[in-house]
Amino acid sequence: MKRRAEHLVQKRDGRREFLRATKLARSIHLALHSVGVDEDWRALELANVVLQALRQKRGGAAADAVAAGSVSAGSVDVVLTTNDISDAVQHLLVVTGQPTAAVAYGAVAAERTRRRQSLATIGRFADGAGGAALGGGGTSSASPGAGLGADDPMLAMRERRLARE
Repeated sequence: MKRRAEHLVQKRDGRREFLRATKLARSIHLALHSVGVDEDWRALELANVVLQALRQKRGGAAADAVAAGSVSAGSVDVVLTTNDISDAVQHLLVVTGQPTAAVAYGAVAAERTRRRQSLATIGRFADGAGGAALGGGGTSSASPGAGLGADDPMLAMRERRLARE
């Protein structure tokens, strides 16, 4: 994939990086696989459709901004956000008849958000005066995902993938 400005993604922490279509296809494949659809080609096709739809949406928004005179043609910002991509994937999964896969895709995003918030909270306690609260038995569970279907192989695979990211 050629690196162009339309392929920039604004991450939740503010970083910008180039979009990796294979990463998007992998996340769609995991959502489909969790509901029993094990077809790699379908995930690749859905990823391409999502990217084309987002390009068209951004292109239309940019053209509207230029036509309204609020920005010049050279200064149009075409950076995607992770929320835009997630919403587009979930919408496409529902439209194509895979609403359970859309729920699974959203559940992974919600789990990542929950983990980010937990890590941020732990980081605040470790940095500040709350550090003693963690050492004195403040964490009673063995892991954040304890009791959430630990015997599920897909959940275990996602846990390992999230730990690497």
